[in-house]
This record gives sequence, C-alpha cells and structure tokens, in this order.
Amino acid sequence: MTRLDFMKSSAAVAALCALPAASAAAKGAKPEIRCEGEYPLRLQGVATDGKSIFWTLTSVLVKTGLDGKFVSKYEINRVDGHMGDLCCHGGRVFVGMAMGEMDGCRVGDEVWEFDNASLQLLKRHPTPQTAWSNNGIEFYAGSFWIASSSPRHCRYNMVFRYTPDFRFMRCQMIDSGWTNRGAQTIFQRKGKMLLGCYGCPDDKDQPHGSCTLVVDGDALASANESGKTSAIVPCERRVEVGTAEGMLELDGVLMAGRSVRHAPKDGGAGQRFGARLVPVEI
Repeated sequence: MTRLDFMKSSAAVAALCALPAASAAAKGAKPEIRCEGEYPLRLQGVATDGKSIFWTLTSVLVKTGLDGKFVSKYEINRVDGHMGDLCCHGGRVFVGMAMGEMDGCRVGDEVWEFDNASLQLLKRHPTPQTAWSNNGIEFYAGSFWIASSSPRHCRYNMVFRYTPDFRFMRCQMIDSGWTNRGAQTIFQRKGKMLLGCYGCPDDKDQPHGSCTLVVDGDALASANESGKTSAIVPCERRVEVGTAEGMLELDGVLMAGRSVRHAPKDGGAGQRFGARLVPVEI
C-alpha cells in the first residue's frame, strides 16, 4: 500500500468512525436558550405556550420568542410582591405571587393572571390558604396546583389544589423528605408531577443537594376524593437534578431554568441578572 493509499484508507476509516458521533450530535441535547436582557433580580420560573417563552425574574415578567429574543415585559416594585414560578393555560399566564409579611405574619398570597399576547394584568386571585408562600403553579387534571414552602426539616412537601376559578379545594401532602424551602416549582410531564427544590448541603442535621421530586400525577389528582382527611401521596423518586428555577418542555426536551449573574460577579449593589434554559434529564 502506498502512503497515499494509506492516507485515503485512514481518512475513510476516520470518517466511518465519526458517523455515529455525528448522528448522536444531530440527535443530541437541545442547545441552551438565553433570555435577552438584564434584570435586577434572579430567575424564579419559566413557562411556554408553544409560541413564546415567559420568564419571571422576581420583579419582572419577561416575554421572549422561542429563541429567547426579547418581546415585552411587565415590571413591579419589589416591595409590591415576589414573582415565583408560572404556567400557561388557556391563553393566559398565571404567576404565583408571594405578597410578603406584615407585623410578623404572612400577608395572603395571590396568583396574578396575565394575557399571553399583551402581558396585561387581568386579575389578581387571592390564595390565602397557601400559608408558606406561593412558589410554583401548574394546571393539571382540571385544576391549578400551587407548590409551597414548608417548615424546616419537615418530611412533607405541600401542594394546594384550586378550581379553574381559584376556589380552594385542599392541601395535599407529599411524603418526599425535607427539601430546603419546600418546593420552588411544579411542572407536569408525561403523567408525572415534577417538583424542583433547592438544596442545602451545609445543613448540619439534614444536608441535601438540589433535587427534583417525581410524583405520580394520577395519585396526586385522585387522593382525598372522598373529601375527608387527605391521603399522603408518596414520592416515586428523588432525582439529584436542580430544577428549582423552573421547567418547561420544548420539542419533547425537558429544559430547566438557570439564573445568570451579569454584574457584579461578587454580588452587592447594582447586581444584574439574566437567565437561560438548559436541557436536563429526569
């Protein structure tokens, strides 16, 4: 074999060996999506109606295209509330709002309803039953489900079920084990309810990392059908994947929100944040 023949043969073998990798790349993970712009506070949640992406950055509701390009925003003063996670349903965007405290007691939290197209605030729905803060919201099985914080080292996470017009139905307990600050986001996918939670690796008694709780959706929806004492729903599994800043699905790919600190890098006054979506597997 001449050197030229050897080089041709080697190139052919290399090309053949590269084919599976190229195919894998073509079928691989969806690239991340960046939310255009900078905002005063960190990301709290993400949602999509299939046409746009909606991002809550604590005091700003941002609408972008599916490519992350800025379209419009709705901004509030931080003292007027704290935007948590959100969901899209029926041409509306629903944002869980934590309304703060007064004289050491929590003020009744709310869900704010926006028009998908214009981001006009249409209604404010009181949800005083969610005593530990509105963190996340999802529509599933004909109801809204609001994820809440929970007491430190409590073995249960709690979700609050409401009718489509926000009449309270029940508080449902999930036997998940303690998660720092309860559940921060809730998202339904393939018959499962996914709850994203912050970690607390430095807790001296019960340390844990950021995680996602996987709960059977049918079990959650059918619990307590008799209207008596709520059955406690088990957690199917606890996955060490951080999704506390929101989840959505695009083109069949599950994506999780991530805050991006722009400035200053060490925190402090004048901080600015962005956000991105990255593919995850649960």
